Amino acid sequence: MLSLFFVAQIGGSSHITVDGDEAHHAINVTRLGVGDDVLLSDGAGNWASGTIITTEKRNFTLAISDRGSASASKPRITLVQALPKSDRVKEAIELVVEAGVDCIIPWAASRSISKWQEDSLAKWQSTVLAATKQSRRYFIAQVESAHSTKDLIGKLSGRQIVVLHESGINRISEVVNTSWAEYEEIFLVIGPEGGISPEELEEFARIGASVLSMGEPVFRSAHAGVAALSAVQALIGRW
Repeated sequence: MLSLFFVAQIGGSSHITVDGDEAHHAINVTRLGVGDDVLLSDGAGNWASGTIITTEKRNFTLAISDRGSASASKPRITLVQALPKSDRVKEAIELVVEAGVDCIIPWAASRSISKWQEDSLAKWQSTVLAATKQSRRYFIAQVESAHSTKDLIGKLSGRQIVVLHESGINRISEVVNTSWAEYEEIFLVIGPEGGISPEELEEFARIGASVLSMGEPVFRSAHAGVAALSAVQALIGRW
């Protein structure tokens, strides 16, 4: 399987030179060299494949053999993830990116233990990039800065929202179906380890969110996102 690296743009040239962190990783970590085939993408769906023809200490050049553009999956699926415990953040992000999430909104829920730090956004974005390479995706999922409950309610009002919670009367499979594929965007809300507070649930219900359960198993907050994302994609026919 070809390794994937990201560049600022693909363009129409017969050769592309890759530098910076991506070149360093390819040459010094992955140990790629002249004659190896790789994939490039601009993170917005455009891609190119080719063979490395030269390597330098901090860059390499690729002779392009093929190129194209991938279509973005519809509908767009955004995961609202309550801040997980610090030792679970990387795992939570990796799982949902590899499963196909389009955007991640960190949520500073009232019962979240972890706090959003100054460098948190950069760390989340770095993990997203690595997981995107691992899963060979040509679109890099967007990561927003952490939202308070108040900000989140304002942002999601009027949208198609699913809050995953054990209090849900209906299971996700009883509500989500192929008709949901017509929505422009679906928001999936995952609470923290301590659960979503009654006040927060009331706020979500007020803006029309569907509160649904995923059956009897109780997931860790870091694992619930990938379970919900997988279920929704299968139910709407995206998978």
